[in-house]
Amino acid sequence: MRRLGFILLVSVLVLAGCQDERQRTAFCENEGVCLMVGGSIAFDYEPNSCQLAFSRDRREFRAFTDTMSDFFVAELSQLPVQLGQRLTANLVWTTEREVLSRKNLTLEVVRLEGDTVWLWSDAGRIGLTVRILE
Repeated sequence: MRRLGFILLVSVLVLAGCQDERQRTAFCENEGVCLMVGGSIAFDYEPNSCQLAFSRDRREFRAFTDTMSDFFVAELSQLPVQLGQRLTANLVWTTEREVLSRKNLTLEVVRLEGDTVWLWSDAGRIGLTVRILE
Protein backbone atom coordinates (compact mmCIF):
# COMPACT_ATOMS: atom_id res chain seq x y z
CA MET A 1 0.00 0.00 0.00
CA ARG A 2 2.82 2.37 0.85
CA ARG A 3 4.50 1.62 -2.43
CA LEU A 4 1.33 2.45 -4.37
CA GLY A 5 1.08 5.79 -2.54
CA PHE A 6 4.69 6.56 -3.39
CA ILE A 7 4.16 5.70 -7.06
CA LEU A 8 1.07 7.94 -7.20
CA LEU A 9 2.96 10.81 -5.57
CA VAL A 10 5.85 10.52 -8.02
CA SER A 11 3.40 10.36 -10.95
CA VAL A 12 1.63 13.53 -9.82
CA LEU A 13 4.93 15.37 -9.42
CA VAL A 14 6.14 14.28 -12.87
CA LEU A 15 2.88 15.35 -14.50
CA ALA A 16 2.95 18.72 -12.71
CA GLY A 17 6.55 19.24 -13.84
CA CYS A 18 5.59 18.51 -17.45
CA GLN A 19 2.73 21.00 -17.25
CA ASP A 20 5.07 23.68 -15.86
CA GLU A 21 7.59 23.01 -18.63
CA ARG A 22 4.85 23.29 -21.28
CA GLN A 23 3.76 26.66 -19.86
CA ARG A 24 7.34 27.93 -19.85
CA THR A 25 7.88 26.74 -23.43
CA ALA A 26 4.62 28.36 -24.60
CA PHE A 27 5.63 31.59 -22.90
CA CYS A 28 9.09 31.60 -24.52
CA GLU A 29 7.53 31.13 -27.96
CA ASN A 30 5.39 34.27 -27.54
CA GLU A 31 7.01 37.09 -29.52
CA GLY A 32 5.38 40.17 -28.01
CA VAL A 33 5.51 42.03 -24.72
CA CYS A 34 3.12 40.26 -22.37
CA LEU A 35 2.40 38.98 -18.88
CA MET A 36 1.43 35.33 -18.48
CA VAL A 37 0.05 34.11 -15.16
CA GLY A 38 -0.71 30.43 -14.59
CA GLY A 39 -0.79 29.61 -18.28
CA SER A 40 -3.11 32.48 -19.26
CA ILE A 41 -2.17 35.79 -20.83
CA ALA A 42 -2.99 38.51 -18.29
CA PHE A 43 -1.72 41.35 -20.48
CA ASP A 44 -0.83 41.35 -24.17
CA TYR A 45 0.76 44.45 -25.66
CA GLU A 46 -0.96 45.71 -28.81
CA PRO A 47 1.00 48.51 -30.56
CA ASN A 48 -2.15 50.30 -31.78
CA SER A 49 -3.78 50.59 -28.35
CA CYS A 50 -0.99 50.27 -25.77
CA GLN A 51 2.09 52.09 -24.51
CA LEU A 52 5.42 50.95 -23.06
CA ALA A 53 7.58 52.76 -20.52
CA PHE A 54 11.01 52.01 -19.07
CA SER A 55 13.12 53.63 -16.37
CA ARG A 56 16.74 52.51 -16.18
CA ASP A 57 17.26 54.35 -12.87
CA ARG A 58 14.30 52.63 -11.19
CA ARG A 59 14.75 49.35 -13.15
CA GLU A 60 11.03 49.60 -13.89
CA PHE A 61 9.04 48.35 -16.88
CA ARG A 62 5.46 49.39 -17.61
CA ALA A 63 2.96 48.30 -20.23
CA PHE A 64 -0.56 49.69 -20.34
CA THR A 65 -3.53 50.29 -22.57
CA ASP A 66 -4.15 53.83 -23.80
CA THR A 67 -7.04 54.11 -21.32
CA MET A 68 -4.95 52.65 -18.44
CA SER A 69 -7.72 50.10 -17.80
CA ASP A 70 -5.22 47.24 -18.16
CA PHE A 71 -1.55 47.30 -17.24
CA PHE A 72 1.43 45.70 -15.60
CA VAL A 73 4.31 47.32 -13.73
CA ALA A 74 7.48 45.39 -12.92
CA GLU A 75 10.13 46.85 -10.61
CA LEU A 76 13.26 44.67 -10.83
CA SER A 77 16.15 44.26 -8.40
CA GLN A 78 18.60 44.57 -11.31
CA LEU A 79 18.47 45.01 -15.06
CA PRO A 80 18.20 41.71 -16.96
CA VAL A 81 21.29 41.40 -19.15
CA GLN A 82 22.26 37.73 -19.51
CA LEU A 83 20.63 34.38 -20.05
CA GLY A 84 20.16 32.43 -16.82
CA GLN A 85 20.38 35.56 -14.66
CA ARG A 86 18.17 35.43 -11.55
CA LEU A 87 16.60 38.54 -10.06
CA THR A 88 13.63 39.55 -7.96
CA ALA A 89 10.70 41.74 -8.90
CA ASN A 90 7.72 43.51 -7.44
CA LEU A 91 4.92 43.04 -9.95
CA VAL A 92 1.50 44.72 -10.18
CA TRP A 93 -1.11 43.90 -12.85
CA THR A 94 -4.80 44.14 -13.59
CA THR A 95 -7.35 41.40 -14.11
CA GLU A 96 -10.95 41.82 -15.22
CA ARG A 97 -12.01 42.53 -11.64
CA GLU A 98 -9.04 43.62 -9.54
CA VAL A 99 -5.45 44.76 -9.27
CA LEU A 100 -3.07 42.01 -8.14
CA SER A 101 0.52 42.13 -6.95
CA ARG A 102 3.45 39.89 -6.09
CA LYS A 103 6.42 41.06 -4.09
CA ASN A 104 9.92 39.54 -4.19
CA LEU A 105 9.02 37.29 -7.10
CA THR A 106 12.12 35.38 -8.27
CA LEU A 107 12.51 35.52 -12.04
CA GLU A 108 15.04 33.99 -14.41
CA VAL A 109 16.07 35.38 -17.78
CA VAL A 110 15.04 32.58 -20.16
CA ARG A 111 15.39 34.36 -23.51
CA LEU A 112 17.09 37.50 -24.85
CA GLU A 113 16.65 38.99 -28.31
CA GLY A 114 17.74 42.54 -29.05
CA ASP A 115 15.99 44.85 -26.59
CA THR A 116 13.40 42.21 -25.56
CA VAL A 117 13.79 40.05 -22.44
CA TRP A 118 11.73 37.03 -21.38
CA LEU A 119 11.60 36.43 -17.61
CA TRP A 120 10.08 33.34 -15.98
CA SER A 121 9.18 32.35 -12.41
CA ASP A 122 8.93 28.58 -11.87
CA ALA A 123 7.47 29.02 -8.39
CA GLY A 124 4.88 31.60 -9.42
CA ARG A 125 4.25 30.17 -12.92
CA ILE A 126 4.52 33.75 -14.14
CA GLY A 127 6.14 34.88 -17.36
CA LEU A 128 6.97 38.48 -18.15
CA THR A 129 8.30 39.85 -21.44
CA VAL A 130 9.70 43.39 -21.34
CA ARG A 131 11.57 45.72 -23.68
CA ILE A 132 14.52 47.86 -22.68
CA LEU A 133 13.70 51.17 -24.34
CA GLU A 134 16.54 53.61 -24.98
